[in-house]
Amino acid sequence: MASTELSRRVEKLVGYPPLSEMSDDQRRDFQESLFDADSFEDLPGKWQAAILAAERNRPKLPLVSDA
Repeated sequence: MASTELSRRVEKLVGYPPLSEMSDDQRRDFQESLFDADSFEDLPGKWQAAILAAERNRPKLPLVSDA
């Protein structure tokens, strides 16, 4: 089963391409791969690449400080 760290990483990205553009079959394959992986490195290369691409597509929001 996917580690908590890996699950949290993916949860933050499902709304960003290419993960948001997956077909039902791709989504099912992705979920099965996540279930079988204990860490990011355990994922097949295509899913590692998709996660990295989704992280790059995620908007860079400014941090709000108490300053």
